[in-house]
Amino acid sequence: MGEKANCFGWGMPGQYHWKLENPREITPIPYIGQLGIFEVPDELVRSAIAK
Repeated sequence: MGEKANCFGWGMPGQYHWKLENPREITPIPYIGQLGIFEVPDELVRSAIAK
């Protein structure tokens, strides 16, 4: 399965992890979600990018 991941002191060995190189804070957008990938109105996306 490849080499063992460095869990950075918080992850579980044998599991996949995300290591973000340049994380940025975001403001949550109130929206009723769905399971899986779904379409979001273009205007909502434009307003989120503009902030």
